[in-house]
Order: sequence, then C-alpha cells, then structure tokens
Amino acid sequence: MAKMAKYKETLLNEFEARDDDWSFGDFDRRISELKKDANYQDSKMAIIEAHKVGGWPNTIKRYLLTNYRSFGNVNIELHTVFNSMCDSLTDEEKAHWGINI
Repeated sequence: MAKMAKYKETLLNEFEARDDDWSFGDFDRRISELKKDANYQDSKMAIIEAHKVGGWPNTIKRYLLTNYRSFGNVNIELHTVFNSMCDSLTDEEKAHWGINI
C-alpha cells in the first residue's frame, strides 16, 4: 500500500484529537489550509485511506455522520466506508444521527 501523504496524516491526527462538535465542513476547510490546492475530494480520499489503514476511527465516524446528517446520504465513493462504520453503531447512535439502514 502506498504511504499516505503527510498533509492527510497531519489532518487526520489533528481531528482525531479534537473533542468539539466539528463537522465534515471543518475537515474540508482545514485540508485546504494544509495544502493549497486541496479540496473536499482530497478530504474524501483521506477518509477512505484512513479506513483502509484502520486508523483514526473517531475522525472517520464524525466526518461520515455529519456528512450524512447534512445531506441524508454520503457520496458514492464513501459508501463502503460508511456501511462499515454503520455496522459498529448502536441502535441509539443510528437513531440520533437519523440513519435508517
């Protein structure tokens, strides 16, 4: 597996350490601060890569849940990661976030 870009690792570490009510939008904005030409597509790839590596579980979960809450779904690229993450949610968490799968 290819090594993850340093800016993505920095971003994931930063958000894994946070304990506030951040959303996917905060993550998307921060990635563009860390790398000038980065955007939400890079954010999605960072989440997918983090899932493949098996790290940053809180960041993956919060990114996906806040994205889902905002749009009622997640982008097709994130479906596999989202479904995997949902398997670990309790019924109460699913109800809280409005997930009906």
